[in-house]
Amino acid sequence: MRVPYRRFMEMLRFLLLLVTCTLLSYGIIHVLSQSLLPSNPYQVPDGEAVKVVKLINAPEPQDWEGYLARLQLFYVTGE
Repeated sequence: MRVPYRRFMEMLRFLLLLVTCTLLSYGIIHVLSQSLLPSNPYQVPDGEAVKVVKLINAPEPQDWEGYLARLQLFYVTGE
C-alpha cells in the first residue's frame, strides 16, 4: 500500500503543527507559573508571623505516654 506524497506531506505538516503548538503552550504555562509562584516558598516569613502548631509538652524520646498522646492528637486533628 503506497501513501501518496500529498497525503504524507499533510500528515507531516499536521505533526509539526501539533508539536509546535504543544511546545508553545508548555512555554507559556512555564512562564506563567514562574511569574505567579514565589521564588522561595520556604523562606522565613516577614512581619508578625505566628507558628500554627505549638507543642507545649514535647514528649521525651522514650516516653510512651507522650507518643500515645501525639498519636491521639494526630488522629483527632490530622496533623
